[in-house]
Amino acid sequence: MMPASGSDGLTVARVPPERWQRLEDWDAVLAGSARPSVFLTRDWVTSWWAAFGHGAEPWLLRVAGPTGEPLGLAPLYLDRAPGTALLPIRRLGIMGDHSVGSEYLGLIARAGHEQAVGQAVADHLAAEGVRWDVADLSGLVEGDPAASALEAPLRTRAGRSRAQRHACSAVALPDSFETYLAGVGSKFRQTYRQRANKLHRTCTVHYLLTASEADLRPHLEAMFRMHQAHWTALGLPGSFGDRRMRRFYLDVSRRLLASGRLRFWQLEVDGVIRASQFGVAYDGVLHSLQEGYDTGFRAPGIGGLGVVLRAHAIKAAIEEGLRSYDFLGGTEDFKRRWGTSVHHVRNVHLAAPGPRGSLAWMATVGAHDARSRLRSRTPDGLVKTVRALRARRYGRRPPGGA
Repeated sequence: MMPASGSDGLTVARVPPERWQRLEDWDAVLAGSARPSVFLTRDWVTSWWAAFGHGAEPWLLRVAGPTGEPLGLAPLYLDRAPGTALLPIRRLGIMGDHSVGSEYLGLIARAGHEQAVGQAVADHLAAEGVRWDVADLSGLVEGDPAASALEAPLRTRAGRSRAQRHACSAVALPDSFETYLAGVGSKFRQTYRQRANKLHRTCTVHYLLTASEADLRPHLEAMFRMHQAHWTALGLPGSFGDRRMRRFYLDVSRRLLASGRLRFWQLEVDGVIRASQFGVAYDGVLHSLQEGYDTGFRAPGIGGLGVVLRAHAIKAAIEEGLRSYDFLGGTEDFKRRWGTSVHHVRNVHLAAPGPRGSLAWMATVGAHDARSRLRSRTPDGLVKTVRALRARRYGRRPPGGA
């Protein structure tokens, strides 16, 4: 598609997938934004699209200034709204918004240009006749001007809208691990030290950081196997039962390894990997995405290995000079024990004006509301159990790790 010029002198061009890898300024524009996110990097988005984009229509828009300088990117796509097989409801989403745990999404825009870029994107979609019945803008970080700049002009074109807050947890990292430990609860600090000390006394322990592509596949396979064993025992499919998920992790891991952003830790006990933690370091933050542990391993008196491995990952992050360890979504008790603070993202749902938008709203947001009402009539214990299983299903909690 040829670039289209707006009245403010900006040009917007739709970039086809075969050209995404040649957008050398993608990550440079992201680095110049007010709130850079690893989930908006070229490596993450292109890996997600390769694994999960089948059947969807990509709308990656590049916005340039009057002299051609890159100012922003909008990684959007159109697909059929999930759960609406009998209705041709077209949904506008942000690339990376499902399946893989992307948490901080939205618009990519250089700091100071957010409103102009967001308006140019919305105007371009309208000028090209891009029709969406519902829009799901997930993972918009509160306080991010680029997120607001994407939401605002689309909201003005909507007939109905709703925004929901979603809590995330992170730990601010001090300048030493001992200082960090002094800031957590005494009981939890004692638990960690007892487990770590006994593990090191009774076993041969190595902490392995995946540093070569030769080790990448076997380390991933170990994490997949441990993760799946846990969920299979519960009668559930598990994240890595989906071949697309395994494909995504292998692809994005190779890219992250090459860029120096991969922080994939293995806890090896007596020569066998017994626990894994998959993380990504970006813009001074270590993001914890997935964990796995060997359900068959029983070390007398040691308890879950997840605490030991996570503490080591935090210690390494402090030594590296990172400023934060991000648990991503959720504020469960096991996260609070690590001394977390809470920040929020917004999930914004929009429906187009008119009868078609109203029908789409009832079939998507309305159906979700109906399920919520049903849950409100379900015994609290069962609801909590289902929520815990769902959180752990998507890697939000290391099974047995705390």
